[in-house]
Amino acid sequence: MIRVRPFIDTDGIAAGPRFLRGLHTTPAGTFRRGGPPVYAAEIWFADGKLQFYLRASDQQDAIALVNAHYPNSETQTVDGANFLDVTSGAHIAACHLELRQDAAFPLKHLESRPTFDDDPYRTLLSRLIGGDDETAILQIVFMPVSQTWARRGLVGRLGHGDVTRLAQTRREGRVKGYLQPEVVQSKRDTRAADDIVAQLGFPAFATTIRVVTIAPDGSTAKHRLRRIADAVSVFDHNHTNQGLEPRYVVESHLPAVLEAAGMRVLTAESRLKRTLWGRTNVLTVNELAGLVHFPNEEIENSAVDWSRRAAGVGVPADVEAFSTSPSEKHRFGDHGRPGHDEPDGNKGHDGV
Repeated sequence: MIRVRPFIDTDGIAAGPRFLRGLHTTPAGTFRRGGPPVYAAEIWFADGKLQFYLRASDQQDAIALVNAHYPNSETQTVDGANFLDVTSGAHIAACHLELRQDAAFPLKHLESRPTFDDDPYRTLLSRLIGGDDETAILQIVFMPVSQTWARRGLVGRLGHGDVTRLAQTRREGRVKGYLQPEVVQSKRDTRAADDIVAQLGFPAFATTIRVVTIAPDGSTAKHRLRRIADAVSVFDHNHTNQGLEPRYVVESHLPAVLEAAGMRVLTAESRLKRTLWGRTNVLTVNELAGLVHFPNEEIENSAVDWSRRAAGVGVPADVEAFSTSPSEKHRFGDHGRPGHDEPDGNKGHDGV
């Protein structure tokens, strides 16, 4: 894993799509080596700080992308034995965040109509913050997919459910009335159609989003989880009715979900279902950037583990410029990081 301390003065969310485009095409030879790379981006609230982590199959490429798009942010490769170090008596709650509708309908993003009022991290990060004895994790696992995702499987192509035809249907308007039906066209439908069809020009990722909370008692853990899940309403697209909905994990399934989270794997999908209806959770770089980017000081959150100093002349931005505190060493292992530093590929599944 790569731990990143965001520099307070960068492009923030605006650099997100450019950063993700780089991950979609790098490392260069991965697709020929037996499958696309699987990435993970995580935000941890632990020990009173919001910490950012990134996993990539080629760490040097990923660090170079961070340096290019978020200059002066500090990076450090960290490792450890465990994903979570849960003390005896602590309580855990978890959920998945999944698209409300078919992936052909976009979330609100930087270029949607309407667009974000401000960085969604302003709301989301504030909900991750809790007491000093609490931990919250937002994990986004994502894998590049080809543009064929927009066809929406065999059923989509045959039933006019692919991205292009859905946009065309919105532009043609809707039939209203029974005795004297008429076709009504609205600006709302036109703008929705524009956002739907605009996805075709952008790289996209199959995505799994997990939220895990840990607290001294079960009610606090569940309350924190619901607050975080409610915060993703900032991604609701008013014109397409797309959004992220929580799917809460029952207690008996928690071990399987935590194992999948520790391995940083996508939730497994049925090959038959994917062939018929297409992948269920696909986000373009514009959509995913709302969840995966490094913030700047505009979010006004003092709990973020910021980097506040620009690199001097001749000092490379990817130098290991910050060390691990004793409390982090105790929590995450000798190198101060939650989980594995090297991926094992897209193995396993959530089992839920």
